[in-house]
Amino acid sequence: MTIVWWVLGVLVVLAAAFLLVVRKVVGKIVLPGGDRWTPVLETTDDSIRLPITDDTVRPGEYGLWHDGTGHTTVGPVLDVDEAAGTVRRAVVRTTGDVSTRVRWSGHVHPDPAAMDVDWAEVDLATPVGPAPAWVIRPGGPEAAPAATWAVHVHGIRTTRVTALRTVPAALEAGWTSIVPSFRGDGEAPWQGRASHLGAREWPDVEAALDHAVANGAERLVIVGWSMGATITHELLARSAHRDRFVGLVLVSPALDWATTVRSQAGRAGLPGFVVGAALRAMALPLVCRLVGLRSPVDVRALSWLHAPRSLPPTLLIHSSGDTTVPFAVSREFADAHPDTVTLAVSEPAEHAWERNVDAVWFDTTITNWARSLAHTGTME
Repeated sequence: MTIVWWVLGVLVVLAAAFLLVVRKVVGKIVLPGGDRWTPVLETTDDSIRLPITDDTVRPGEYGLWHDGTGHTTVGPVLDVDEAAGTVRRAVVRTTGDVSTRVRWSGHVHPDPAAMDVDWAEVDLATPVGPAPAWVIRPGGPEAAPAATWAVHVHGIRTTRVTALRTVPAALEAGWTSIVPSFRGDGEAPWQGRASHLGAREWPDVEAALDHAVANGAERLVIVGWSMGATITHELLARSAHRDRFVGLVLVSPALDWATTVRSQAGRAGLPGFVVGAALRAMALPLVCRLVGLRSPVDVRALSWLHAPRSLPPTLLIHSSGDTTVPFAVSREFADAHPDTVTLAVSEPAEHAWERNVDAVWFDTTITNWARSLAHTGTME
């Protein structure tokens, strides 16, 4: 009998240990990561010197968040000192005093005020309470209201600042833009730190659609960044306004979370059975709370590949250089929908940095696609 109890004790310990591992894996998927800081070596009015890293030598335009308040937008590389291990980049604009360390990001605009546009902040009536959103209008306050609105939906582990990068193209197309926050992003009402990969967040974005329609939107274009594509997937099925959807723009889209998570886990050396267990645990009503979720998340049900929705014209912008969300899934999805999906492949870029690498190409790609909507009668 002693042996039986000993065996049972060992099994309980192993089960508890396995649950802790699964919880940690789920946390890597749904919880915010830590900030990565880059030291500032030297600054002038028109340049900043940083250590050489994979990020600091990338071509294009990027945002540096100061340690404290303020933000710097950097442009081209001016010089690289291999011997000293440093790189100097042009400064496009700075708000606040540059700190001794900065956080590298794709956020070239810290807010709409930095974009020289006509904008206002509104509160959206979401199911969890008022959530802030930016409304950005083409043509200034005296212009007639636009009948087409673009709803820019940011991704996981970030805020609506991320989605400002698609606003310039929307303005060029003549669309009013609304850029909402949603639960879990630190701006909308608090509902815990864990993302539900779009399964709980989509009603908050539905509130942005409500606002757009109440203010004259006759046609809607949903612009989804990364996890914003998963929210778009849910809106296609659930939104009360889906009959107004005339187009989708998906940037570095998370089209299939199982593939994305397995790809990242493989690079980290995690066994496949652990990843599979974590994904299954997320979907189980009695287990999801043990791994940090408020409600189950079935990644298969959120996949664009397994249960594709009826699609309006869709522009998919992605890069094969994305090491976060596999480009192969975007190619597979586009190949499966040749009549509705246009795949635009950018120069090599990391996740959601397609516009940072080449803003002219990015904006032109969207505006040309928008004109094709009008030519096919979709925007009439």
